[in-house]
Amino acid sequence: MNNIEKVIKPHLVKPMLEKIVFDKGQLPAPNTVINIKPEDTIEVRKVSEEIVKVTAQRALIISPENLMRISVAMSIEIPVDSIEFMKLQQPKEYIKNSQPVRILISYLSNMVTTLTMNTFLGPVVTPPNIQE
Repeated sequence: MNNIEKVIKPHLVKPMLEKIVFDKGQLPAPNTVINIKPEDTIEVRKVSEEIVKVTAQRALIISPENLMRISVAMSIEIPVDSIEFMKLQQPKEYIKNSQPVRILISYLSNMVTTLTMNTFLGPVVTPPNIQE
């Protein structure tokens, strides 16, 4: 096992819901062209010697803007080997591209689909990977 494989300790992935914003605006006029773009932000911070907390947020950028506002934020705590983590040249980038964060983004994607299921937009299925 090389050093990179020893950074994240084995654990159960348990994303926690942090915040949902859902503001329904006006209904679109007939024949209105609606554009939807997912936009993700990811924050990685060390909360203790052995825990890194990742908070990800997916917002749907909808135009026209007055139709709806939707964003979902979730977090996950990832146990790391402190020594191996500090040896990385870009530890935050390593965590952003890790399997637990990919799982977190999949949860965000599913949550957006569920929230939009019963809206005039219908279910909005966003990619289960980071959209920047």
